[in-house]
Amino acid sequence: MKHRKRLSLWRRRFHWTMVIYWVAFFCFQLSLADSEAQETRKIRLGYSAFSLSFLPHLFAKEAGLFQKYNLDVDLVQMAGPLQVAALASGDLDFGGAISPALFAAVKGLPLKGVMFAVKTPLFYLVSEPKITKVEELAGKKVAVDTIGALQHISAKTMIQRKGVNPDLISYFQTGSVSNSLVALSAGAVSAAVLSIPHNLTMTQKGFHQLSSTQEAQVNFPPSGLTIHQAKLQKEPLLIKRLIGVMLDSMSLIESDRKKGTLYIQQKWKLSPKFAEGAYALVLPTLAENGRMSFEDVQEFLNVAYENNQIQQRASSKALLDYTQLDEVLRERRGR
Repeated sequence: MKHRKRLSLWRRRFHWTMVIYWVAFFCFQLSLADSEAQETRKIRLGYSAFSLSFLPHLFAKEAGLFQKYNLDVDLVQMAGPLQVAALASGDLDFGGAISPALFAAVKGLPLKGVMFAVKTPLFYLVSEPKITKVEELAGKKVAVDTIGALQHISAKTMIQRKGVNPDLISYFQTGSVSNSLVALSAGAVSAAVLSIPHNLTMTQKGFHQLSSTQEAQVNFPPSGLTIHQAKLQKEPLLIKRLIGVMLDSMSLIESDRKKGTLYIQQKWKLSPKFAEGAYALVLPTLAENGRMSFEDVQEFLNVAYENNQIQQRASSKALLDYTQLDEVLRERRGR
């Protein structure tokens, strides 16, 4: 009988020892997670151009949102292909340009898109004064920044959706929107794909805006967040922190018209009228909840394949990972 009592007492003590151990272990893990969440991290985030397509990234710094999430962010302007190389090598923590990273992932680089900021590129097909219709561009030159890149694909899609065969047009690579603007102004090309505010200034001078990506419903994503796949396993909390920054930035842009317009006016050196127009054009392009449907991204990939920008068909679901984004959204709904 005494032996049984001692055994029963030993079992109870062992049981409670294990309970205390696991509670302590769980609390320790929580403290580690909380410590990681509070620790100030220095990261490098790439963006392709001083463009309104990257407004959420740029505005986040101005609004102090990186500091809110204890992030010390070095915003690095670099072309899309350079971002891809830097992400792959680890020299860049996050990329802001979506399409170059997705194209590189199709070729086998271990990159993923984890959220979208802007779902529609802010491109405008602007022609010289004597041309008033897209069909009049047949046999003529249209300036784009880079052959095979997002702007070129968007230009061909805008033209096609106006009922014109885009292959009847000659595309002239200039290297940048600024160079395209110079080429159009000098009469070296009949039209150019421009961004805000260049489309506004040129139409005021008598040039014609023949189409836009918004009008043509070209949902080809220019910006968001891309990462090396290894980061998904190694630093999910860091990814969630930066996603939180981006969601807050987009929300603030939408909710505070005055602040958003003033930022655009000051940073792009626009008149108040042009800044208000630019703000109105940007708002509908922001990706709701940081997402694009897999179907819209798939359409973009299909068009890229048909235009020989990628050499094989690809699945949007294989290139995107919304795990951390979905967790952030669930946590926000639970508040």
